[in-house]
Amino acid sequence: MIGTSWDAPRVARWSGILGVVLPATTLLAYPIWSFPGTRTQSIDVARWAAARHDQLVVTMALNTVGVTLWFVFGAAVWTYLRDRVPMKSILPTCFAAGFIGCLTLLLSGFTAFDLLLYRRRSADAASLLYDLTFGLLAMSGMPLVVALGAFVIAVYARQTLPAYAGHLALAAAVVHPVLLLTFVFRSGPLSLEGYSITAMPAFLFAWILGTALAMPRSSDSPPSATASAHRRGSDVRSTPPGR
Repeated sequence: MIGTSWDAPRVARWSGILGVVLPATTLLAYPIWSFPGTRTQSIDVARWAAARHDQLVVTMALNTVGVTLWFVFGAAVWTYLRDRVPMKSILPTCFAAGFIGCLTLLLSGFTAFDLLLYRRRSADAASLLYDLTFGLLAMSGMPLVVALGAFVIAVYARQTLPAYAGHLALAAAVVHPVLLLTFVFRSGPLSLEGYSITAMPAFLFAWILGTALAMPRSSDSPPSATASAHRRGSDVRSTPPGR
């Protein structure tokens, strides 16, 4: 019963929706665009972290739970793609590898920020942990490009999901490499703690939510177990009897 009612599409739908809603509620606790900018002095970063400690703890808790749900979402999407592309296709594996790499870097960034909040830090330590947080978040965009690229190909070439899910993935895949520029610019929107690093993730959130909503429901007609078996069977070479 559990396997029937909570199949991959349904798990992807609910984990994706919750994985977007929880981080979105952080806007009520402390919106990310209110964080100190790149040019903020180290001592001011340390004072800010101490003054906003409780709000930031709530924000990070919601973000951490939400991103952890993305592991479930990614596993469900991987399962969904695996059952709808040829057995020897590397698309599901590329999606899984890229998505896991992205989430690992995101949670590493959250860990650095949690350490900033754990106790009062000196100005230099606070600045280092703050930069490390946003540096890891920015770098997470590169493995995400691998995951989204595989997803885009699966949608466009195999029609595994409605085309708009592929459009959202393509948009997110195109903009996220721009985050590498945050390691170059020391001021302005493209700097490490500039507006780009707060705006670009919106494309990722849009893709997750769009993909979650695009997942077929039980009333739809997703590929059956027979069709999945036929997909695998088409890649298996038959051997004449007696060989």
